[in-house]
Amino acid sequence: MDSVELIYDYFEDRAHAAALIRQRRPAALGLLAILLGTASLYVAQSLAGRAILPFGWPGFALALLWHVVLIFLGTALLHLILEFGGARGDARVLFVHLGLSELAWLAAVPLVLLCQSVLSKPAWSLRLVFFFVGLWSLSYKARGIRDEYGVGGGRAWLTLGLPYLVAVLVLLLMAFLATLGFVLAAMSSWA
Repeated sequence: MDSVELIYDYFEDRAHAAALIRQRRPAALGLLAILLGTASLYVAQSLAGRAILPFGWPGFALALLWHVVLIFLGTALLHLILEFGGARGDARVLFVHLGLSELAWLAAVPLVLLCQSVLSKPAWSLRLVFFFVGLWSLSYKARGIRDEYGVGGGRAWLTLGLPYLVAVLVLLLMAFLATLGFVLAAMSSWA
């Protein structure tokens, strides 16, 4: 019953939930929340026809594994960024916060079903559902960073967005270098 109360407090009583998470560090609850959130996201994407992986047990298992690894690596990366920036906190507690933030995806399946039953062409509404539920999940991630590391809201959002920004910059650099390589190869063949 403690886990159910902790989940309820996570959404309703922020300060109490943060203190309980810091005190108990329930990593298993964080992992369970990741699994539940990922399962809901997988089913919602499949119902909406936006699934990346084929529907079935192999696709489901791969989605679960992929999501757990991403949250684990994201926790490590965010912890390192925050520690290098001078903020102090516990990575295990951050993992629990990031895991519990995935519970926001439990709202995706009912919202997808509602959009599909009410609207005749639900394409845009389904995109909005995934966007806003994803934003809701990100807001809980930023809240977890604020609660555990004692940083402001802006810094929490910046820290959360920094890995995405770096990934985009690396992709742009790779595209630039590939284009430069093609241009140099073309110029050397003309000479």
